[in-house]
Amino acid sequence: MTSSPSKPLSVIQQAMWLEYRLAPASSAYNLVLPIRIRSPHDVRALSRAVELVGARHELLRTRFVELADEPRRVPSDAPLARLDVIESPPELLRDAVRDYVGRPFDLSEGAFRVGLIVAAPDDAVLVPVVHHIAGDFVSHWLIVRDLLDACQHGDLPEAEGGYDLYVAEEARVVASDIGTRSHAHWSARIEGATAAELPTDRPRPALPRHVGATCKVRLAADVTERLPAAAEAAGVTPFAYLLGSFNAVLRHYTGLDDFVVGCPATSRLGTQLRDVVGCFVNPLPIRAHFTPTTTFREVIAAANEQVRSSMLHVRYPCGLLGSGAPLFRLAVLLVAMDRREPSIPNPVADQECGPTIEYAGMRVALMDVPSQEGQLDLVIRLEQSEAGIDMVCTYDTDLFDAGTIERFAGHYQRFARAAVEDVDSTVASQSLSDGDELRDLLALGGVWSQ
Repeated sequence: MTSSPSKPLSVIQQAMWLEYRLAPASSAYNLVLPIRIRSPHDVRALSRAVELVGARHELLRTRFVELADEPRRVPSDAPLARLDVIESPPELLRDAVRDYVGRPFDLSEGAFRVGLIVAAPDDAVLVPVVHHIAGDFVSHWLIVRDLLDACQHGDLPEAEGGYDLYVAEEARVVASDIGTRSHAHWSARIEGATAAELPTDRPRPALPRHVGATCKVRLAADVTERLPAAAEAAGVTPFAYLLGSFNAVLRHYTGLDDFVVGCPATSRLGTQLRDVVGCFVNPLPIRAHFTPTTTFREVIAAANEQVRSSMLHVRYPCGLLGSGAPLFRLAVLLVAMDRREPSIPNPVADQECGPTIEYAGMRVALMDVPSQEGQLDLVIRLEQSEAGIDMVCTYDTDLFDAGTIERFAGHYQRFARAAVEDVDSTVASQSLSDGDELRDLLALGGVWSQ
């Protein structure tokens, strides 16, 4: 097996490499979309599909190594991944999938693997796993699409474009007048900023292990139903409405009137990159300001303006702004689940699998297996579909207990509801505790009386 000459990493890949070196045994940056196959499956065809997908997408056959004290990517001329076939009792199928997803990568051997966890001749789970250094959310849907299409047809079209285009364009932007203006924009936004932090259940370790868990909650139906009209009336996007509500509840948790949170955005721009597997993410800092009289309307409008102006400078990698301290520890992002291809329905909260559909000659469903756990203190991924909006909360278990994150998700729900019910109410007038919670808290201190 031969390799091509080494190539430079993008800025976000350099950040991923640093996180990998700090915690090589972590699976926090493993991305996965397990596909439940509820029909007879052809192992030989699936094995061939894995090789075809690896051949088509360069980063899926790339090793990541240090050469002369610099991280580099070294593409292989042949696919690195082979289909791992693993037998599992039906009752242990989900555990087997989680175990496979949770295996850390040795990036010097590649950043992509695919497992087939077999429970029966007509029941298995296809588990493509890619390290974030080589992929993103869109990439994983491209991988799933190509795996299923290659299994059905036995071949794939040649790739158009490539990650080299992105790395070269990023370097050009950074060195250009546009890059100078964008750097000034971002520097002004974060000057003197404080990264918002939730009160932790345990002291923060000296070095993060990036070990986490997931809490998934459906956003209340009354909030979801009223959100589009409320956002339109306020002249903002629904995401800005939810981001503003997130900042409002953080203000109560932190007591800060000025802080920064993260908003990971795609930097996958242009048609040449549409079908390229790679890491096209720019983690944008979003700053929130409050006074005692700040209303939900004002904080939502500010969030909308921050997001709008951010997108004008999204091509400048914010990873270049770091001065050692993290830009943010908490992040929120919106994912439109109904814009994917193939359009496999997402499982709702508390369901193991989504609805089964016919695709590529098989009966398939999306299986809910958490991933990307522990990257930051807390990341809330808002997954929007026709069924509603799910809040997928991934968090660092070195810092938080499950109950703490569940309570935070409930408080976020309360503030989002307050925002859609009365956008002109002040943030400071809202309470984290409703009547029942307050009764319980006061009872603990023996001060509640009927």
